[in-house]
Amino acid sequence: MTNELKFVPSADASKVTWTCAGTALANREKADFWRVMADDGYYIEMQIKSSEQSGKVEKNGKTTVITYDRLVTDQGRILDIRLRLTVTDLGDRLVFDSEIDNRDEKARVNELQYPYIELTRLVGEPEKDELIRPRGLGERILNPWAALESAHTEYMSSDYYDIKSTLVYPRPATMTWFGIQSADRFLYIGRHDERTRACCLLNSIAPRGSAEKYLASAICHYPFARPGEALSCPPVTVTLSKGDWRIGSDIYGGFARSTYFKPVEPRKWVKKMTGWQRVILRHQFGEIFWKYDDLPRLWLEGHKVGLDTLLVFGWWKGRFDNGYPHYEPDEELGGAEKLKENIAKVRAMGGHVILYNNGILIDKKSDFYRDHAKEAARIDIDGNEYEDHYKFENNGTVLRNYGYKSFVDACQATDAWREVLLRNGRQKLAFDPDSIFFDQIGGRSKLCFNPAHKHGYRPDDEVVFRRENLRACRALLGPDQAIGTECTNDGVCFEVDYLHGCDFGNSYRATKNAPVKTHFPQMWRRTFPEIIMTNRFIHDEREGFRDDLNHAFIYGMRYDVAIYRCRKACVTELPAYAAHLKKLLDLKKEYAEFFYGGKFVCDTDLSLPEGVKYCEYMANGKRMFALWNGSKEDKTFEIGGGTVTLAAGDVCCTVTE
Repeated sequence: MTNELKFVPSADASKVTWTCAGTALANREKADFWRVMADDGYYIEMQIKSSEQSGKVEKNGKTTVITYDRLVTDQGRILDIRLRLTVTDLGDRLVFDSEIDNRDEKARVNELQYPYIELTRLVGEPEKDELIRPRGLGERILNPWAALESAHTEYMSSDYYDIKSTLVYPRPATMTWFGIQSADRFLYIGRHDERTRACCLLNSIAPRGSAEKYLASAICHYPFARPGEALSCPPVTVTLSKGDWRIGSDIYGGFARSTYFKPVEPRKWVKKMTGWQRVILRHQFGEIFWKYDDLPRLWLEGHKVGLDTLLVFGWWKGRFDNGYPHYEPDEELGGAEKLKENIAKVRAMGGHVILYNNGILIDKKSDFYRDHAKEAARIDIDGNEYEDHYKFENNGTVLRNYGYKSFVDACQATDAWREVLLRNGRQKLAFDPDSIFFDQIGGRSKLCFNPAHKHGYRPDDEVVFRRENLRACRALLGPDQAIGTECTNDGVCFEVDYLHGCDFGNSYRATKNAPVKTHFPQMWRRTFPEIIMTNRFIHDEREGFRDDLNHAFIYGMRYDVAIYRCRKACVTELPAYAAHLKKLLDLKKEYAEFFYGGKFVCDTDLSLPEGVKYCEYMANGKRMFALWNGSKEDKTFEIGGGTVTLAAGDVCCTVTE
């Protein structure tokens, strides 16, 4: 791989020219290559653009150093902030480093957008360019020059300046790399940070009606450098090379594995896990759907279609989504001994039971909130607790329209919350489940501004404490017991045996601003194929439910079966759903060597009829293609030297040596 992108700053460092010899790549006339957002406590987003600054450029072999001794805001205010940028050309990539020395008495440097790559054209025809970014499991957007106009806020942002599309890491962005496919080359932009701190992936286009069309791409760092503070931001790697998105997958995956990404070995039963029925015993509003004595029967119903696990919510006295972080068995559900007894019955039949508790939320009516919120809760940039309000209801209208529960978020960088997680882990393990589950720890991207927490004045630096907490909880487990969490991100996922998927791509179904046509789960699955995860969000036999199940099938996800969102019904009460799920699980069992023991790869580019989707797996020197005909017509095609006929809406697998 050879990087073809060159970085050429002007003599006074007010602008940069990006070049790629022999291509049509073109720069915006008055482009920035970095931007800063500063805050003085009153004017909380003062913009500073590189195109309005004057600095010093020094060239030393492969390294270019650019220094600014002061910065000037858009409003002409001079800030005593020194910015030092380093660009190193390693031949196969450019590496961008930065140092901020804030000597200003009033301003704080909240954000550095660097590198900021602003172009009026890449190497190919703009309408054929594709933006590949880590929204959930991955997203591929054709012609971002036009498509990103859907990010216009209409009111809340300065869209007259740029139309910005942002992905915050650790969620909804699951990794810190993205890129643009332009003709036969891929532009890779990736932040390589082994602490996996929070950041933002930015793409923007020209405002409506602009005569000049441009596409900007940047990594937004969150240093929050206070007056008198000097610090650096994580390095960013950039390359423009011949090839496709797999260049980025290899670069980023290689970096992650060489530093922080050291995945645990999942328990043997988790590797073979087909999926679970997710059930709520007592719901938020108090109604009992199931009791502890129902667990064996529920498991048997799931076992009829091939499911081998139960994920049990609402098993505690306080009701589901109530009382967090306090849990105790419910006497009305059968009491502690019945809970333990029925878990044992499921396990004796060869099944598995996972016990839930939340890993983030604190009920504002709980004793813990009263006694420990000040030391454990996340606070926002304005000094207030982040609040969340749940609106689950039964058949009335009060809860639907006015809500019921209010929560605040726990910061994982606190000893008080770590002790809660450990205490809750020990409590659940006392009932001898196969796994304990801590909801939401993989997600909820909220910066915490409480400097008394272990992240100190670094509100972006909480993810590392999430994984430390999960590692400590994992240490409580017996030899065959597992731990899981919800939501996908590469800074946490490797500390657990499995993920409860809850991200873009875990479902095939289109949602608001999330069309099916932009799904690109290959991005995550190829970069981190070790991670075991479920599908999500298919709760009944609505039109197209088979598409969701087929999507999960070809991508190798375990099934999350949550009929009527875990209320009152088990899987066999929806016969069409149950029959199709059984068909898919039987097929996965036939090809278990690949689905449960193989590796997801994207080595082979197949030319298949329109509407036919495929994923590729390797195991024991053999290659398997999982195929799904998503069209409404039967298709016949050649693959691996053989002929395949696939009915409309059907799936199959084919193996080649």
